[in-house]
Amino acid sequence: MSDRVSSPLQPSHLAESWAHSPPLSYRESTLRSVQRARELVRAHGLTVEDVAQLSPAFWGFHYSPLAPLDGAVATLDGAAATLAAIQINLVAGTLSRFAEDDPSLLPLIRKLLCYETMGQFCLTEVGHGLDAINLETAATLLPDGTFELHTPHMGAAKYMPPTNPCGIPCVAIVFARLIVDGANHGIRPFLVPLNDGHNMHRGITARILPAREGSTPLNHCVTSFDRVKLPANALLGDIEEDTSRFTFFNSIWRVAVGTLSLTGLTLSCLAVSPFIVARYSQRRTVAGPGGSRIPVISFRTQHGPILTALAQGFVLKEMWNKCTAIFAKADLDPRLLHALATIFKVTTTQHVQAANLALSERCGAQGLFAYNQISELYENVRGNSIAEGDTLVISIRLASELILERYELEASTHPSSLLARHEQDLLDEHKALLRRCGHHRSDEFNRLFLPSCENIVRAIGHRMAYDAAVDAGLDPTIVAVYLASAVKLDSAWYSEKAGFSRVSQALAEDKALSAALPHLEEWLSKLGVEAHVTAPIVSDDRWNSFVGQLEARTHEPTYAEPLLSRL
Repeated sequence: MSDRVSSPLQPSHLAESWAHSPPLSYRESTLRSVQRARELVRAHGLTVEDVAQLSPAFWGFHYSPLAPLDGAVATLDGAAATLAAIQINLVAGTLSRFAEDDPSLLPLIRKLLCYETMGQFCLTEVGHGLDAINLETAATLLPDGTFELHTPHMGAAKYMPPTNPCGIPCVAIVFARLIVDGANHGIRPFLVPLNDGHNMHRGITARILPAREGSTPLNHCVTSFDRVKLPANALLGDIEEDTSRFTFFNSIWRVAVGTLSLTGLTLSCLAVSPFIVARYSQRRTVAGPGGSRIPVISFRTQHGPILTALAQGFVLKEMWNKCTAIFAKADLDPRLLHALATIFKVTTTQHVQAANLALSERCGAQGLFAYNQISELYENVRGNSIAEGDTLVISIRLASELILERYELEASTHPSSLLARHEQDLLDEHKALLRRCGHHRSDEFNRLFLPSCENIVRAIGHRMAYDAAVDAGLDPTIVAVYLASAVKLDSAWYSEKAGFSRVSQALAEDKALSAALPHLEEWLSKLGVEAHVTAPIVSDDRWNSFVGQLEARTHEPTYAEPLLSRL
């Protein structure tokens, strides 16, 4: 059971085949992404134990710039990365827990881990996203022990999972309300064959949504079930009545893993984007004194965002290491796992998207085009920011639980740091607000607390990232740049509460960036992403080759062309 899936695919071959793909239609692109996802999953060769126990190999699958299809996947094909993550974590991962009591699931899991079968995860509905505990898809127990799966109306159709046939047989874990003798027994997962790779199975309809503009196409669908008959063993778990929130969240615990692991895929943006902009800024020049040419990398407005993004990437990698180590431990409170994943996602998404936007702008008009990768990375991460819970709503849930003191997070290892003081003061401030409002569901609390939730969670994340970096012994030069970037995100608080004036903040950032600038080449060399960068603006040779391959229109004289008058 522990034998890894061997693969003839070599990293260099995969990266090359992905880098030089021609433009395709929407359908062709989605099929290509499925093939790439299949190659990715097979190349990593994860075992059932890797997925079930959240081994280092499992986490390495989701983040490593040097691996063949981690940094490369996030860079070149966000759709393939998404499909692979669904396959490995949400589907194989969920089944692996039930396989402990039902070994008959193991052959299917192995097929998923070599992509002989495609897996999908159908939880949310058109009318129920983060409140999926109220979903309306129903699975009714019939007298013969089988089930009838039914979508009562289109608001209860499953929203987003790419269930359209793509050449590979597809199964899904479908969450539905279990009905026994007319009574609600709670939300349960069911194993449902969706299609044979070419045709949908009887009673199942997949309506293909239009493409998301700007990102790699993924065949998202609206999926409904019309009285589909399921065998008795389609139910994953027991049939006893249990409508508790704890049981529901425990059944979708791989969503918390996905919140963390999918966000790990986006970390490569903090390597790829600054690398592209650094190389472009070194070759792009402007006029200087006496007819000289000055590389734009020499300007603080150019190298500042590059150094900041690099430092954030190095620091968040240490936070990732700490989070994944905690997730690998057994018997942890699932609420704490959801909290940890939420904090990492909210913090990382903010840093990544701010960097992608700032860096694309530093390329001027070049930053607008997908061929230079950064704008496409931005759009792909937008999708990730919503997958497994959009950052605002999961921030509201987490911040509310912390303010209500339903549980506590691990204390800071550097409680006297600026970021730890910032975090604690925001929590204390909003606990005082709750006492004043009297109840967390009051209108006043809604107006004053909810808009602050994302900032609270980010503050926790900044402190956790800083702690992880310092505890790991990361270069103080990197940590100083990260600290300056985090302080800028709530400059008013540090001026008001920490006595750290705006001028002092600016001087601290200047000192940190000035100390970091001599290390730029060293930091870029550590990234290991050059082989996965396809942007033509990184060198003169690439740009000239790119322009030479563009479709060209020029003057073509014809015999019928009239002579031009000299007058």
